[in-house]
Amino acid sequence: MKGIQRTEFFDREKEKEEILHILRQEPREINFIYGPINSGKTTLIQKLIDDLPKDKYVVFYINLRGKLIKEYGGFVRVLFKVKRKEISEKVIEKGEKLAKKALVLAGRYLSGIPIEKDMLDGFLETKSSEDVFEFLEEYFLKISETKIPILIIDELQVIGDLEINGKVIYKLFNFFIRLTKELHICHVFALSSDSLFIERVYNEAILKDRCRYLLIDNFDEETTKKFLKKHNFSEEEQENVYNNTGGKPAHLLRIIDAKNRGGDVITETEAMLESRKKR
Repeated sequence: MKGIQRTEFFDREKEKEEILHILRQEPREINFIYGPINSGKTTLIQKLIDDLPKDKYVVFYINLRGKLIKEYGGFVRVLFKVKRKEISEKVIEKGEKLAKKALVLAGRYLSGIPIEKDMLDGFLETKSSEDVFEFLEEYFLKISETKIPILIIDELQVIGDLEINGKVIYKLFNFFIRLTKELHICHVFALSSDSLFIERVYNEAILKDRCRYLLIDNFDEETTKKFLKKHNFSEEEQENVYNNTGGKPAHLLRIIDAKNRGGDVITETEAMLESRKKR
C-alpha cells in the first residue's frame, strides 16, 4: 500500500544465501530460524518468499503471532484456509485434487493449507490430530511430484503448551521429521524468538541430528552505522544511536522515522533509552 512504511530488508545476504542453500538441497532437516524479538526474522523470510521462483516452489506461511490457541479447534483452524470460490471440485483421496489446485492458486504464498469446508468440519468433529497429519502428508506428497513445498510456521512457541491427547508440539515435530528426514518431500522452517522454547523442544522431541539452526541477530555496530548512513545520518548521529539503542532493526526504523519527520536524533535516542531503563 502506498504511504505505508514497511520494515526494510537490509544486509541479510549471508542469512538469505544460507536459506537458499538449504532450499537447493532435498529436504532432510527441520530448520529453526531464531533470534531476538524484532531482529528481522519475519522480514527476512518474507523477502525470501518474494524472490523465490514461483514455478519451482509452493510456500505455505502460517503466522501464529497474536493467535490465542487453547484447544484442538483453534489449532486446526490456524493450519487450514477454507477455499470456497477458488476450489469447487470435491476433495477425494486425502486431498489429491486439492493439492493440484494449490499449485495453480499459489502466488506469493498461501497463508494456510487450502481445504474445503466439509473436510475441515470433519477434522473438527473427530478431534484427531492423526487424521490431520495423514491428510497433510498425502497433500504434500502430491505437490512434491511437480514442485517443492515449503512449510513455514512463525512464532511456533504459541502452541508450545497446547495439549490434544498429549503435547501437540511433539506430534507436530514428529510430523516435520516425517516430511523432511524420512520422506524428503517438504522443507520445514520454524521461526521463534523464544530460545528456551527451542531448547525444550529439541530435548523433549529428540531432535538430535534432525534439525539445524539459523540465527537472525540484531545488527552489529558496523552494519548499524551502514544502515543509518544510507538514511543520511551523520557520523555523530550514527555513534549516538548505536551507543544508546544498539542494532535492533525495529528501533532503528523508529529513529529513522523520527528524523524523517524533522525530529532530533539525539533527543529521540535518549528518550528510547530512558523508556528501556524504566521497563
